[in-house]
Amino acid sequence: MMSSMKLEFSQPGNWVAQEGQSSLYSQLAKACGQMGFAGDLVLPGMLVGKALRSPYPHCRINQINAHRAQEIPGVQAVLTAQDIPGENVIGKTVEDQQFLVSERARSVMDALAIVAAETEEIAQAALESIHLDLTPLPAVFDPEDALKSKSDLLHNDSNLLQDFQILYGDAEAAMSEAEVVVENAYYFPWIEHAFLETEAALAAPNSDGSLTVWLGCHNIYAERMQLARAFGWPERRFRVILVPAGGSFGGKDDNIISVWAALLANHTGRPVRFVFDRRESIRGHSKRHSQRIQHRLGAGSDGRLVAAQVNILFDTGAYAHWGASIMRFACLQATGPYRIPAAHVKSQIVYTNNITAGAMRGWGTPGIEFAMESQMDILAEKLGFHPIQLRWINALKDGDETITGRPLPPGCRYRETLEAVARAEGISL
Repeated sequence: MMSSMKLEFSQPGNWVAQEGQSSLYSQLAKACGQMGFAGDLVLPGMLVGKALRSPYPHCRINQINAHRAQEIPGVQAVLTAQDIPGENVIGKTVEDQQFLVSERARSVMDALAIVAAETEEIAQAALESIHLDLTPLPAVFDPEDALKSKSDLLHNDSNLLQDFQILYGDAEAAMSEAEVVVENAYYFPWIEHAFLETEAALAAPNSDGSLTVWLGCHNIYAERMQLARAFGWPERRFRVILVPAGGSFGGKDDNIISVWAALLANHTGRPVRFVFDRRESIRGHSKRHSQRIQHRLGAGSDGRLVAAQVNILFDTGAYAHWGASIMRFACLQATGPYRIPAAHVKSQIVYTNNITAGAMRGWGTPGIEFAMESQMDILAEKLGFHPIQLRWINALKDGDETITGRPLPPGCRYRETLEAVARAEGISL
């Protein structure tokens, strides 16, 4: 057990810091390339942690036999779902995911076992020595197919996680009166966060029976809550220390790697550090949701928008994560920063066996905004307006009502921004 922790950072300059010092977290350290990140943390007696992912995107788990792995010299622990002392469940909005899967893996990101060993090489050998008895199951990767499927169900009696719509006025009637209608389909793919620093976490047991965890994340309090739940302990037995994150963009919000490190540290009585390589990182964390968008936009000959009809299909992957909330947020932005008298926005978010989709900057809006702005460009060309001019005519201003029926909050300066662009480009509005 660790009674007095001395953290060493394996960074240029051989920085060594006592717990509580902040020199490695300063802006000067960042500017000099000497800032300490979670993957740089070192404690005496530290073990290497690794996770064994599912080899199939969908399979039933019959048996996991770790006897051979446990007999390898230098392997200190091999843990599976049965070794989690508390609740083996996690979920941002729906509790549909496990820290370590117990009966069924639903994507290749699911972990079947975690190991702690003296070296990286020994840990990898341990993973390769674990015998898996798995039954592959049919997998579905297309959200439209997933909606239609009655047999390839991931969770309940339907692969539909949630649907949502916004009705503002009578869009169908208004669209019939539009003088120009533009209708197109858009596809917005999965996007990897690709942060420079891959996921990393260090956990260490303390002499009083508590655990300390260091990692770069979004919310140390959420991390502590998940730790307490997985262990069945009160939160006061965990101390979570935020280390500077080398990028995230929404992707370091999964609350799993800290639990893995803590489980192994508690089991072995020694510090355990996880550091993902790039392949593991891409396989192991959520992506930006893919979107399929059917967008119909109508306007009069004077350039004023009269109606919008938008259908959006989201793929949440194997688990809900933030999916339903992100879907609703994207729907609010489906008509952009423009006044529209009538709109109907319909959306569905669907489970598939793809890697889970989750938070990324913009929360679902880049795709839908790309579709709307593309529609505006096409509409401007059809009407003979300059694209900036068409946007200025329809731009929301303070007090205008949005498609939610609520007034735009004060401070919107979209029209003024367009006016500045027009002046700079010599465009007459």
